[in-house]
Amino acid sequence: MFKTVMAKLRRTRAKFQKSETGATAVEFAMVAGPFFLVLGVIIETGLMMFSEYALQSAVQDSGRLIRTGQAQNSNFSAATFKNAICNTAGVLLDCQNKVTVYVNHSATTFAQLNALVPSFLTIGPTISNTPFPVTFSCGTPLQPVAVVATYDWYFSMVGMNYLGNIMSNSARRLIGFAIFLNEPYNATGACT
Repeated sequence: MFKTVMAKLRRTRAKFQKSETGATAVEFAMVAGPFFLVLGVIIETGLMMFSEYALQSAVQDSGRLIRTGQAQNSNFSAATFKNAICNTAGVLLDCQNKVTVYVNHSATTFAQLNALVPSFLTIGPTISNTPFPVTFSCGTPLQPVAVVATYDWYFSMVGMNYLGNIMSNSARRLIGFAIFLNEPYNATGACT
């Protein structure tokens, strides 16, 4: 009886040693977690970078309204200008609720304007979610203007903290920026 049991065990062990069925499933189970994590990080990074590009493009397009005097002559308000940005950038972004727009012209040269524009990381909600004070001043003909729009991207995937720049690296402030000299348009109005 003992010999029979031992022979059966040897045959079973030999089957397992020779059999490779299920090896692929075991190997996949070992690499699936890291594979899907890296895939998710790649997808989220791509979406985040596309969103920042869309925001930058929207700021460039909408900034043209100020540069050519269309915003001033149409008496744009800060909300109207933000809507112009959101009409272009609002595909992936919650633009109406989470985009902060800053427009400043309080300088006569680009060097002075550069010194007056705050750090991009301070334009937007603070850690206490206090809104950034709205600055919306379009300027007059032949005056330098800076336009900044920010959006806070909160990470969904684990391990994205290395891309963070706000909220203890749990989020990234995306930025769209344009600085230009207003054209010599015929001024009939002003931004409000």
